[in-house]
Amino acid sequence: MAPPAPERPKPEAVSDGIEKVLRFAAPATKAAEAEAAPSGARTAGPVTAREFATAIDFVHEAAQAIRAAEERTREADARTHALAQRAAEELKNAELRIQALEGRVRAAESRAQDAETRAKEADAWLRQIFTTIAEELPVRKTA
Repeated sequence: MAPPAPERPKPEAVSDGIEKVLRFAAPATKAAEAEAAPSGARTAGPVTAREFATAIDFVHEAAQAIRAAEERTREADARTHALAQRAAEELKNAELRIQALEGRVRAAESRAQDAETRAKEADAWLRQIFTTIAEELPVRKTA
């Protein structure tokens, strides 16, 4: 919900304020005034209704530009937030996959170690069987 629009000051009060600002910002000398003002530009006197309207139009344009910039910033922030949230979720999922894979690696290493132990035991049994057979069976000599 947008905040309520501020009350606009009366045009006479704004005009008085603009005149004060223009008088304050006016060059101090006639030479500086001539240098600062482009040819044909108005340099002194009260602010006309047309100049006032033009100034107000500039203020409105500036306000619109600021609102548009703020909207673009909000949209960019929303996109950044969404991307950051998505990246965090993907990171969490990747960490879970890594943990699962580490568990599978540990299980495979354990199975490999068990298989190696059984292979060594089988080799020892085979040697024992071979030794027993060699010692117990008579050997024929062929002449």
